[in-house]
Amino acid sequence: MKQIKILIVIVIFSALNFSRVAAADTTGNSTLFPVEVKYAGTFKNQPLIQLNFTGSTEDNFFRIVITDEAGIELYNADVKGEVFSKQFLLNTEELGDAVLRFEITGKKSGKKAVYKISNQRHVTQQMDVVKL
Repeated sequence: MKQIKILIVIVIFSALNFSRVAAADTTGNSTLFPVEVKYAGTFKNQPLIQLNFTGSTEDNFFRIVITDEAGIELYNADVKGEVFSKQFLLNTEELGDAVLRFEITGKKSGKKAVYKISNQRHVTQQMDVVKL
């Protein structure tokens, strides 16, 4: 019985130590680049890509460069702001199945985030069998 109590105390202390280490680890990720790229749906059957910026007063100037797989620059712009979004409507008739590379660079910090965007289509067929 005494061994079980000691084992329970050890498990509780281990769990508390582990949670403290995990909590300390999550606060250390403040060096992440404040840009997120996501698929935002479609508009008139064309894919819509959204860039979300959550900069700060120190890191609020960004360069956006979009290139295709051959390295041809399709878009290049500097944007300034702390918290904002920018949307890109991709014309699939002109681009086809090209793989695009989104490169976002913080001008002041020098940090860089690179995303690869590719259009993939899947045709699925489903057949349901239901017992009546």
